[in-house]
Amino acid sequence: MWKGLKEFLFYQRPEKVGALTLKSKSSDTAGPLGTSTSGIPEKLSFSRVINRETCFPCRLDDFMNYLTYVERNSENLRFYLWFRKYIQNFDALGENEKSLSPIWESPFLKDKTKSKAELALAEEKEAVEIDPSNQPFRSEVDRITQMFLAPLSPFELNLSGRDRKEVLTALSTTTHPSAFKSVLPQVETSLRQQSHPNFVRYALSTANHGRVAAMRWGGFILILVAIALAVGLSLGKVPKVVRVAVPTFALFFGICSLLDGQRSVCLVLLTLGLRDRFAWEKDTDCMCDSQVVECDLEKASTISFDIFDGPIPRDEDREAIIKKFEKRNVISHVLFGWSTLGGIDPEVRRVQRLIVMQNIGISLAFTVVLGVILTVAPRGDMY
Repeated sequence: MWKGLKEFLFYQRPEKVGALTLKSKSSDTAGPLGTSTSGIPEKLSFSRVINRETCFPCRLDDFMNYLTYVERNSENLRFYLWFRKYIQNFDALGENEKSLSPIWESPFLKDKTKSKAELALAEEKEAVEIDPSNQPFRSEVDRITQMFLAPLSPFELNLSGRDRKEVLTALSTTTHPSAFKSVLPQVETSLRQQSHPNFVRYALSTANHGRVAAMRWGGFILILVAIALAVGLSLGKVPKVVRVAVPTFALFFGICSLLDGQRSVCLVLLTLGLRDRFAWEKDTDCMCDSQVVECDLEKASTISFDIFDGPIPRDEDREAIIKKFEKRNVISHVLFGWSTLGGIDPEVRRVQRLIVMQNIGISLAFTVVLGVILTVAPRGDMY
């Protein structure tokens, strides 16, 4: 009970993490795998999303769609998913094949007591003994290099010149997973501390940007109306019930609407069992209620990320949906485009309800304060 009360009082959805914020957090984090999980429920953690243990709208394919069509920054996730699979494939090799790809050791970490002549002789000997073209997965690694690591590549990773040079040098020598050790920490840190929190924040919303703008402005106007009514009615001879009830009702709905808009969760839609569709969402993306209840997690994510056997396929249907979505005006966003809450991950629905209840609680607190003030305030009798 105390845990639930604590969550109700102090829960905050994940904050929007930008590049500068990520850099600041990374500098304060001891180790590459540290994460900022504030506001992210354990059931929606990065590991569960990556391992396909979540349902819509927090599936792995939803994560990819978000990065592709919202952040326009999917290269880190694509590379990370490939590398996870690559490690499994490399570990499955026999010892003889593994020996062809020795562990990569940076020249800066080699024995500094050796002379340059000795190091050059050792490197020349290694080059003679091991032909890189005979190493396992050489063709696959070359494709990955051209896709993610080469300058101006289709999914070029955001690497410093030094890191790019180091990984390219390592991959020209070996295909061992350790050759990527200068790249992986940066990719994983970006995914865990920036992309994943932003994705969860986006997935928890039930309102699109048009409805959010309408709720914010509507709430602000209602608050002004409530203040005006409170002052105006207090100066007149109207009954106390009217003086108290009308402004407090306006204030309650105004604050509630403003908070809902600020946190992108619409009380009306949630009460009616509805939500606004995501910009990239297709009719086939959301599963039915029975599938969620059964928690068929193996089928919760159906997208194939085996994208390295040829060109990246374009989802023209989804791109057309996005273009149509972006052309809609605010009125269209508010009046149309919602969908039922069926098929939503249970944890997402729980957090959405929690956010709405928090907003109602805050609104009630301000409403009670205004109600007490209006109750004890004397009548003005000015008109």
